[in-house]
Amino acid sequence: MLNDIIKNEEELQATLQTIKNLVEEHNIFLLKGMIEQIDKLIDRSEIVLLSLRKWNVSNKTGETNV
Repeated sequence: MLNDIIKNEEELQATLQTIKNLVEEHNIFLLKGMIEQIDKLIDRSEIVLLSLRKWNVSNKTGETNV
């Protein structure tokens, strides 16, 4: 189940990155104001992925999860 959550978060992050790239590449003026918010979402997603992966590794090795 945790692997599914990680996979979904990776897909979300890839989607956000694609949206950002398309807005910048095609100079979509109406969406330019969203770039800062998209960057924040990408950053938060990366933090979540790092935490989930760390928890998953520690869980597999039998460490306590704090």
